[in-house]
Amino acid sequence: MILRALLLLLGGAALTAAVAMERPDNLAVTVSCALLSLVVAAGAIAADAVPLRRLPLACSVLTVPCAVLLLARTPWQAVPAAGIVVLQVVAVAGAVAARRAGGAGPAPAPGD
Repeated sequence: MILRALLLLLGGAALTAAVAMERPDNLAVTVSCALLSLVVAAGAIAADAVPLRRLPLACSVLTVPCAVLLLARTPWQAVPAAGIVVLQVVAVAGAVAARRAGGAGPAPAPGD
C-alpha cells in the first residue's frame, strides 16, 4: 500500500503541475515525478509479482509507460499523469474488492 500511495502522490503532483503551471515551469515538477514514478513502479511490479496479484500487477506495469510518456515534453502531460492516478485507484479498489469477496487471492506483500 505504501508504494501505491507514493505513486498516487507522484501522479497527483504531476497532474497538478501539468494543469496549474505554465509549460516551461512545470517541466521540473513533471520530469521529477516521472523519474520517481519509474523507480517506485519498478518496486510495485516486484511487490505485485510475488505473490502474484493480477490486477495490481497490471496496473503497476501500465504505470511504467505512463511515466515514460510523462517524461516527453509534450503539451498534453496531464494525460499520462492522470493515467498514473487512475491506475493506482483501480489497483487499490481491486484489492479492496478482492478482500471483501472473501479474501480471494494472496495476502498483500509487506511493501504494498
